[in-house]
Amino acid sequence: MASAAITSCYSTPLSIVSWNIAEAAPSFAAPCFDTRARDAPRLIRECILGSGRSSRPPDIIALQECPYPSFGTETFVEQGYVSAGGTTLSHCGYVDLLLKKQLAEKSRPISLDRNLSSVACRIALPNQTTISVSSSHLAPFKHGAGTRLRQCQNLKESLFSWESLHQESGNNMILLGDYNMRQSEDKAIENILGIDAWKAAGSNYRNKCTWDSFSNEYHEDGFSFRARFDRCYTGGDKIHVNRFGLIGNKAVVGTKDFLSDHYGMIIGFDVEKSSLDAEK
Repeated sequence: MASAAITSCYSTPLSIVSWNIAEAAPSFAAPCFDTRARDAPRLIRECILGSGRSSRPPDIIALQECPYPSFGTETFVEQGYVSAGGTTLSHCGYVDLLLKKQLAEKSRPISLDRNLSSVACRIALPNQTTISVSSSHLAPFKHGAGTRLRQCQNLKESLFSWESLHQESGNNMILLGDYNMRQSEDKAIENILGIDAWKAAGSNYRNKCTWDSFSNEYHEDGFSFRARFDRCYTGGDKIHVNRFGLIGNKAVVGTKDFLSDHYGMIIGFDVEKSSLDAEK
């Protein structure tokens, strides 16, 4: 797991998992379709909850391609997670954003453009810093680059508009999900959304590709290529990336049977304390 050194004696640690779970459907390589379909929610839950440093569960879970709107709630409610403001239909499945109950109690849903396949909320952390977090599923395919650019612009504008309407400041944001991006889009999207968390953590090739169908034979027809479809961006001066890794990148059975065609991201942050005056 790549990491970057952070120095702050007034920071709150925060960990987030983001994962396109392919509608919790069994892979082509799964030994038994019915058994895997039944076990998929448990396997996904165990993979996510065991992803944290020293087995500490993530504070926030961003899901894409949920099979139905209440999947995230049903799968994680007993572990103390709450869905932040409902779900949004994307081009495939649903998007969800789950918070630990303690964070959910100090969060507010953010109303976004209905054309965005995103869910967002504003969270007040224990150190008095407030941040916006979103889970998104952007337009697919190489020819969708222009649409993705517009979606990112719309998302950022929607978050700024919400902050202005509610008289909040700081612009501290963590925006993540399945962005379906190609490397050629990096500069344009970074200019809109901010710092690329993978790059900030040290750009380790071992955790670069969230799609690797040379190794992951989830699909029968292969689609053999590697890409960094899934992204995390940070904005504002209080949020610092301290680690970045992948989850779901180990086969469940054998060597080629995976829980999803995407690998998930696990990102650690240090969020600096804000003064009371700055947050008013």
